[in-house]
Amino acid sequence: MSVETMVAEMAHGRVSKIFDGGKLIGISIDEGGVNHTEGLESGFDWPDLVEDIDWSMVTPFRRLVFEALLDNVPRGSLITYGELASAAGSPGSARAVGSALSSNPWPLVVPCHRVVRSNGHIGPYSAGSGIFTKRWLLVSEGLEIDAEFRFDQKNLTKIAREARDATIQTKM
Repeated sequence: MSVETMVAEMAHGRVSKIFDGGKLIGISIDEGGVNHTEGLESGFDWPDLVEDIDWSMVTPFRRLVFEALLDNVPRGSLITYGELASAAGSPGSARAVGSALSSNPWPLVVPCHRVVRSNGHIGPYSAGSGIFTKRWLLVSEGLEIDAEFRFDQKNLTKIAREARDATIQTKM
């Protein structure tokens, strides 16, 4: 099979989706710097690409983490690394969840930018321009993130997920 790349050009960079044999094997975010992600989410219909993901590229644990994120954290919502670990069936594995997310081959499709630290800081991001891209994505989803990359917990509410014993933070 041959690798096919589809590119969305933006004013300050590009986003590429990479397919092999009809399966999504990667998303690449190439930007022109801080705050130059305008139009990032309009280049493709990101949620529709979930069905094209080639899950064989990741370990079973990473797949559990990614699917828990997709199932529990809609646009405009946040979850902590620890809460996501619980939602994935591995309470106490926040660091392992962070490691899984740091090597997410499908940023934007599997929205790892919605996972934050429990201390109020949004934490790192491995795509685009790093934490600046993560901040921009969260702000574009309607969340308040200050100049020090902290989210305003006053605008968040916690919703208990009984089935998975996780707490999800959603903007009111």
